[in-house]
Amino acid sequence: MKTATVVKTAFSICTLFSLLLGTLLLLNVKAIPKYTRLIADGNQIQGVVLEMKLEEKTCPLSHQEDVLDNVKDKIGGLRKILSFYEKSTFAEKPGEVFDVAVWEEAMNLYERLFDQFVLYHKAVERNIAEIRNLEKNILAVIYSKMNPERGIIALQEVRIHEKGYLIYRNYHKPPNERSFEDKRKEAVSNLLVWAQKDKRIKKLMDRDNQLFNEIINNYESQDSALRALKKESGRIRNMAEKFLKKGDERLYIIYRRCAFLSIILLIMWFIIAIPIVATRFADKAGAKRGG
Repeated sequence: MKTATVVKTAFSICTLFSLLLGTLLLLNVKAIPKYTRLIADGNQIQGVVLEMKLEEKTCPLSHQEDVLDNVKDKIGGLRKILSFYEKSTFAEKPGEVFDVAVWEEAMNLYERLFDQFVLYHKAVERNIAEIRNLEKNILAVIYSKMNPERGIIALQEVRIHEKGYLIYRNYHKPPNERSFEDKRKEAVSNLLVWAQKDKRIKKLMDRDNQLFNEIINNYESQDSALRALKKESGRIRNMAEKFLKKGDERLYIIYRRCAFLSIILLIMWFIIAIPIVATRFADKAGAKRGG
């Protein structure tokens, strides 16, 4: 009888511990969606960054208004994620995963830089359009002079070197080869020599030179903005990687905890099962001897 009492007491204690371990298991399981969302949002942010990088490349080939609106929409999506985590427990540990100020700074700067990037590209397009309109006036003056063929050839050389700059400006220049800018200057000089100091052509070509220099300056500013864009998108991507890293780490810890608690629970019930079985056998053996 005494043994049965001990077994019942042990069974009660084991049940209480089971409830405690079950509660700990439940708390850990309830935390899983929190970290799976962290991983999902990290993947989403990285996907948005890739889409923004694609917009950077397609901007010169599409309507800038559409591209700018697309980027603003993507930044808006990132801000929604920001708003969620700003109110979460991660905001209490900014150095660990999430720093609102850093995210805001990176996204605001990226948005401003992309706006500048588009503005510089629009300026280049306006400069090119104005050069095309100016060319009509230059040709009109050339045709009014004697032997316009040589003047037309000289003007074509100017345009060829301009197009060479526009197309190959980002390519590595072969050694000992002059730049398209220098070749264009020589072509302009040849045109002015042919014009024999005609003030009309000189005035028009001065404006043409001014527009081409503006194109160069706007392209340089655009390239500078693009480098800064890549830097900021890299910052956003690195912060997204912290989401993934933290989510993976916490899920692994939860897995280890759940595995440990399950093993403890199994061992505990295995230990209590041994005396229960032994008591049952002892009672049956005693009953047979008594019979």
